[in-house]
Amino acid sequence: MVQKLLLILSLLTLAPLGAHADILFEGYSKILSGDQHIGYVVSRYEFDNKKKQFISTYLLKTGKGAGEVTESLKATADSELAPISYEYTALAGKESKTIDAKFKGGSLSAVVKSGGKVQRIEKKIPKGTFLSTFLVYLMLKSKEGLRSETNYEYQAIAEEDAAIYKGQALVGKEEMFNGFKSFKILNTFKDIKFLSYVNDRGEILGTNAMGQGITTELVANPTDATTGQSYSANILKTLFGSVPTGQANVASRAQKLKERESQAPSPSKQMGVPPGQGIIIKAQPEKAESKGN
Repeated sequence: MVQKLLLILSLLTLAPLGAHADILFEGYSKILSGDQHIGYVVSRYEFDNKKKQFISTYLLKTGKGAGEVTESLKATADSELAPISYEYTALAGKESKTIDAKFKGGSLSAVVKSGGKVQRIEKKIPKGTFLSTFLVYLMLKSKEGLRSETNYEYQAIAEEDAAIYKGQALVGKEEMFNGFKSFKILNTFKDIKFLSYVNDRGEILGTNAMGQGITTELVANPTDATTGQSYSANILKTLFGSVPTGQANVASRAQKLKERESQAPSPSKQMGVPPGQGIIIKAQPEKAESKGN
């Protein structure tokens, strides 16, 4: 189940590289199994203007104690989303797996460490292949853009096993998801089908692993995702460079707007003028009979 959760999030979905990196998206999503809150994902996408690179960073955590699972990814791609490198880590109980991958001259070179064994992967990658974590941005940059009634066929690298698979993303009509307009997208990758809800900025509002009962939902406040879950600020600082605030997304922006509106004074009140003051009463003309005789 853990690998399938990672697949869902990596398909839909940057560590800071300095002052030149602009945050495109940053948010916290809670992971649900049915109605049960079982974990969370922290995700950030950036674009480094100096290096002209896209960067994707995320941390996934589910479970507690011996059943706790932690997965993380740092990935970079050039301005056309061609892969440059990525680092993937998974820890489930005492079992761990790491992949350090680099791309050069149309080839993938990776070192995989799992179960005390080390495997080296060297392979050519077909032109147009990209890291699956950048799928939405590839769709946004495509000739068609992200729009309804569109079929995207692609081949991408699944970061969790450094292998290439064919995929398909069918974009349906716009609909509401948790109060926000979004495109409903049916994704098929590694023979797994799932739904994702994406707005026109490429922000992932939620996902649904069809037939598995696993969903994710973007939340406005980080605590809505992390409360009651295993949480480590140190891990977040190590991965992201600082603890993400999770405010660069539509859910957070909408909540801030709502708070400002609730604090605004009523339109009927005169701002800065005490009641009863600032009112001008015009003098009334004398009555004819009261004038001098």
